[in-house]
This record gives sequence, C-alpha cells and structure tokens, in this order.
Amino acid sequence: MAWPGFLTHYDPPEHTRLRRMVAPAFAVRRMQKFQPQVELIVEDSLDEIEALGGPVDFVPRFGWSVATTATCDFLGIPRDDQADLARCLHASRTERSDKRRVAAGNKFMTYMSKTTARTRRDPGDDMFGVVVREYGDEISDAELTGVAAFVMGAGADQVARFLAAGAWLMAENPGQFALLRDEPETVPNWLDEMVRYLTTDEKTHPRVALEDVRIGDHLIRAGDAVTCSLLAANRRDFPAPADRFDMTRERPEHVAFGHGIHHCLGRSMAELVFRTAIPALARRFPTLRLAEPDRKIKLGPPPFDVEALLLDW
Repeated sequence: MAWPGFLTHYDPPEHTRLRRMVAPAFAVRRMQKFQPQVELIVEDSLDEIEALGGPVDFVPRFGWSVATTATCDFLGIPRDDQADLARCLHASRTERSDKRRVAAGNKFMTYMSKTTARTRRDPGDDMFGVVVREYGDEISDAELTGVAAFVMGAGADQVARFLAAGAWLMAENPGQFALLRDEPETVPNWLDEMVRYLTTDEKTHPRVALEDVRIGDHLIRAGDAVTCSLLAANRRDFPAPADRFDMTRERPEHVAFGHGIHHCLGRSMAELVFRTAIPALARRFPTLRLAEPDRKIKLGPPPFDVEALLLDW
C-alpha cells in the first residue's frame, strides 16, 4: 500500500504527477540561494563542537545537527520546533518498543499535518510554500503532508548517516582529508567517490512482479517481491576485497541516488550539504582522528549506519 505523498511508493502516472509538483522546490537556482544558509548551519555546528572540546560524539553533534537543521530550514520548520521534531523522527525509527515507535511516528505526522494547514493559509518561500503556491489546487493535504514527511525523513536520516560515516572515513584517511582541504578542485571527485563508497541507502523500495520476467540467469515469478541493491551496484567495478575509498580515482559511476524515474529528487539538496560540511570539517579540524582507535565502532543494520563516533583533534 502506498502512503500518500511518499514518492518511492508510487509508479506512474501518480508518481509523475507528484514529482512534477515537488521538483521546482529543488531547482538549482533555489539550491544556490540556500547555500549561504547551509554554510551558516555547518559553521554553527562546528563552533559548538570546538567549544565542547574533544572527544565529541559526531553522530548527534555533526551528523544529526547539520542534517536536521538544514532539512527543517528547507521545509520551513521554525527553529523552536526543530529539536522536538527531530527527536520524534529519530524515535519513530529507533525505539525498541513498538508502542513508543508508533507514538513517535504519529506525533511526527501530526506536526507535519499542522504545518500543511499553516502553509495553506500563508505559504512562504520554503518547500511547502513553493508547492502550495504553484500547485495548491492539484495536491491534497494528505499528499503534501506525506511529501514533506518523506523529504524530512530522507534529508535528516540519510544525510545525517552520510555525514557521520563521512567524518569517520576522513578521520581514517588523513592523507585524503588533507587533499580535500588543500586542493578544493578535488571536491567533485571526492563527492562521487564518497557517495559511491558509503552508499548509506542500501536498497530501493521493493516492487512486486506482475508477470514472470527473466533478469540474467534468474527467473522472477509473478508475485515475487524484488528490490535493487544499490550497495552491490556501486561495487560492481570494485568487488571485495579490492573495494577501497580513493578520491584520486577517476570519478566513478554510481547509483547511490537511485536511477531513472525514481532518481533521488533531493540529490541537489543532499550534495549541497555534503560538499559544504565535510570540506569545512577538514579545514576546521585538520588533525581529526578517532578518540579510541582500538575500540570497535558500533554499526546499526544498514551499511555505515554509525551509532556513535567519538572523534578528537
């Protein structure tokens, strides 16, 4: 069953209709206007980290701090509400108790629904406002609420996961960390290699085969659930154990943001945060390192889902 507004749950023609209405909010020109705001968010987070003094857990202080603030600002969520909304989102995905997880999810969606109603009355220049002003009569409240929840979930969770894993990766590769800091022209190669190597969104939303179809040597029967492993696809040219992070390689092809009609709508937003935050981290903390190098870093179920990351400098 498709959740209203969750773009990965749809196929054409409904997917085409919704994507057409949301895409203008992610236009290159709007991302360029948003860049100074992202730069301020990153610098504020790094200021707080520096003021705390090491070691610091970079998962909440860098990953979640930058990702949730940037995504909430993009959506037009007031700063006073952001911390509580981020906690609800995080709890809806991590609470061990089903009851608490559902309660947190309901609270999160209730807030998004109220934001939809508020934007209908007074649309601003945020993502909500852009969609309402341009397509208000064509999109339902449930769809608009779902789109915003979908963007918040992907923007906060996936981007936060990437930032934490990216900080870890750079701390373990000081030579490449220095290259990123000293040679800004390497950022495009670094960005493509980073998202290929990390691939924090492991797989696509499952689909069900409507008829028998053969893919390579495998027969997919009607009724079978099928998903694509982005992780495996991004390692097709560098299978284990040869796969390694190398930002000096020629820019690799990857599907970390999906492909085709379901190519990630928020890629421009995510890449803006990535290419702002990690290079800024390299400049601010050139000696960044693991605070406990002999201690195994605990990972959650998806690849590179770092639960805690103590770094020092």
